Amino acid sequence: MEKIRLAVVGLGHRGRDMFKNISTSDGVDAVCACDIKKELFFEPQRNNPPLAETMKQVKFYDDFEKMLADEKFDVLLVETPALCHAEFCAKALARNIHVYSDIPSVATLAEADMLWQAQARSNALLMTGATTMGWGFVHAMQDIYHKGLLGKPYLLEAEYIHDCRSFWQESPWRKPGPGNLQNPAYYCTHGLGPLLSIMDEDLRYVNAFTTGSHVTDIPEANDANIAVYRTESGVTVRQTNSFINNYKAATHSFRVFGTDGCFEHLAKRGNLPEVTGFSSTKMYGAREYTQLPVSFQPYDLPKSFGHGGADSYMWYSFEKALRAKAAEAPCSLRDGLRMTIPGIFAVQSILEDGKKFTIRYPWDK
Repeated sequence: MEKIRLAVVGLGHRGRDMFKNISTSDGVDAVCACDIKKELFFEPQRNNPPLAETMKQVKFYDDFEKMLADEKFDVLLVETPALCHAEFCAKALARNIHVYSDIPSVATLAEADMLWQAQARSNALLMTGATTMGWGFVHAMQDIYHKGLLGKPYLLEAEYIHDCRSFWQESPWRKPGPGNLQNPAYYCTHGLGPLLSIMDEDLRYVNAFTTGSHVTDIPEANDANIAVYRTESGVTVRQTNSFINNYKAATHSFRVFGTDGCFEHLAKRGNLPEVTGFSSTKMYGAREYTQLPVSFQPYDLPKSFGHGGADSYMWYSFEKALRAKAAEAPCSLRDGLRMTIPGIFAVQSILEDGKKFTIRYPWDK
């Protein structure tokens, strides 16, 4: 594979940026793009020139099936809205086309089973493009864990607090309402992905709750959800997601309590800078809190783009795996489903007033 022939379905803000940025790689040729809205290809967006002018070699389609039938490409970027990824991924895998899919990986348990089977039948790889898995401070957490400095994690916490009301017009799927994202616990991947990367067990049980709608006059707009997950051995994960709030600070914070140490990343708050640090009983001089000089930017990138460099890290790791003919993507479909499916069960728990649910995965017996 000399040049990777690239296609995209979904030309929203992220889809356009990912397609343009990845296509500037020396090893990539952008071939075709698809969206049901033709204006996203032919008209200026956010004061940027049209893709039709800046990517003249790219052929546009508003029919995904026709693009699949007419064009030859190696990798499909799936950048459609959050509730419709699985079908596009499965159709590409059926043609042995590699997939780089945005998250969440699926919207329902039926889609999870379908996509799991599609991957098993395909010779192509599916890469889960989970942005938070590319951040520098997440890599630091993984490194500290794998060096044995944290011991066994037993309590892990993640916060994703982001007032998304300003995105409602450009990304209508973000506005709560029938058929749209109503409970932010469904969008759990940003927080769970990094935490699950240092956990041996899948999340198995969940109780989840909602604050209801207080900030807006939209009945379906649940301001915040809190989910408490547990594994078979009792490892507990607490996650807070809020997409409607008046919290004026950065969005992502993490904390890990281990038998031999602790790790945390605290998001920027006003004039207070973000902080990443750890403590460990296994490292001389680290029993007290040790701050680390790491941030969002990952190391050693040919080019940095997207979410503080995280998107470029994830793409380049996938490109490297493809060229090495790896048997599995660096962030595989299983990884994506591990961080997606718990949110589906969390929403069910919310709808049944915090009822405990047992989480099921396609690989369970």
